[in-house]
Amino acid sequence: MAAIEQSQGRAIEFSPYQTQLSKETPGSPGGANRSDGSATPDDEPDKQTYSARNWNPKFKLLISLSAIASYFVITLATSIYIASIPGIMREFRVSQTLAISPITFYAMGFVIGPMFTAALSEEFGRQYIYKTSLLLHLVFTIVGGAAPNFRTIAVARAISGIVGSPSVTVFAGVLNDLWKMPEDKAAGALFVLYGLGGTLATEIGPIAGESIVADRDWRWSFWLTAMLVGVCFLSMVFVPETYEPEIRRKALKLPRGDWRKTLGPAFARPARMLFVEPIILPTAFIVTMGQVVVFVFYASYPLVLQSAYNFSSYEVGLAFLPLMVGSLLALPVLSWAAKRREKYTEKHPEQTLTGAMVAAVLLPISLFWLAWTARPSIHWICPLLAGIPYGMGFSLSQLIYPLYKNEFYGAELGASAFAVDVAMRYTFSCVFPLFTIQMVDAMKFEWAISLCAFIMLAMAPVPWLLKIYGPSLRHRSRYVKTGETGSDEGAA
Repeated sequence: MAAIEQSQGRAIEFSPYQTQLSKETPGSPGGANRSDGSATPDDEPDKQTYSARNWNPKFKLLISLSAIASYFVITLATSIYIASIPGIMREFRVSQTLAISPITFYAMGFVIGPMFTAALSEEFGRQYIYKTSLLLHLVFTIVGGAAPNFRTIAVARAISGIVGSPSVTVFAGVLNDLWKMPEDKAAGALFVLYGLGGTLATEIGPIAGESIVADRDWRWSFWLTAMLVGVCFLSMVFVPETYEPEIRRKALKLPRGDWRKTLGPAFARPARMLFVEPIILPTAFIVTMGQVVVFVFYASYPLVLQSAYNFSSYEVGLAFLPLMVGSLLALPVLSWAAKRREKYTEKHPEQTLTGAMVAAVLLPISLFWLAWTARPSIHWICPLLAGIPYGMGFSLSQLIYPLYKNEFYGAELGASAFAVDVAMRYTFSCVFPLFTIQMVDAMKFEWAISLCAFIMLAMAPVPWLLKIYGPSLRHRSRYVKTGETGSDEGAA
């Protein structure tokens, strides 16, 4: 971490970030020194002196892109494993359901990890958590690739998920540390890129995995992941601390305090927010259902496309391409929504929900489309094209709701709010691959997917309800600070 040079009457300089802010000298009113010469809290300059938001913009951008890439790769590891399933079934003679289970084990880590790491990052800072996370994920990915039996694969995937999960919430916290929404123009684009990276990773994984496994063997999905994680680790290993309270504590040589008293409430905060914040639950549920359906696709696409259209494993991987195209098409919608918001003289969080309204329409329509066209009598292109509107709606919902909540929860509570989203998403979606095949056999594909569509249809009014009632809900929040939310007038 860069040294902080202090001298009386001079500026504080965060070398090499070229950030200079004036500081009240120790001898001035409001400042005092301890007998050992170290600073006291009264010596503290303006809070923004220690904020990573004051760093050189190019340096902040470099850190942000590295964080986004790391999040993308860790999420990619969830679905890239799909390409290895046929090879694992052949080599270790396990059933399809058992071979699919490491997807569940990996995703379960994303349930356990974020609840703890969000609290740890807010108590001890970000850098040690994500650096340790990336290194351990690299180690256990290599263990999985070199596994001599299926049990080793299952255990390695479970541990990889647990140790890799901090990337989901902590890197979102890093972006919060570096940029302020909506004041920083780059912030919106970076948060969109961060969210889009996560959604694209779930869709690119099967395509990338099948491409490399088809020419080699099933272990190469692990080797490719290990290479990418290694590059991400090297890109983040020299990044300094970005969390303002931790920078401030080290700069002023302040004691950390009794972490046992503060860490307990911090661990409980995401769960408490889920139950006491009325905005959290419905938005988290919509994001969760979007990912549940994608995990259902992981198990059902091979079953349906191979039986109805005689697709090869490689062609099944390519079937996820329309989802990726739809996710990319979400970008023009986001751009249109951003320009629409610029017309408002007074900015409010509810103005970000335009994209969520588009998603609320697209998601149920696309699922009904897929459910009732995937049959031998209809050309295979028709059901696959349903992936385009679903990919668009999926990406919009995954991006908009975290952005919406981030605007009023801010950096300190943003990681906890996002941890709720992540925990719910993976709690529900991780178990679906285990019984998707049985569900499709019992209900038939059309009704299994239609069930998901009806749930999406029931949740469709949520963004309009938030547009109307969001300001009053934020006003009654126990966590939203007045200074962060601003006036609520006219937000609806």
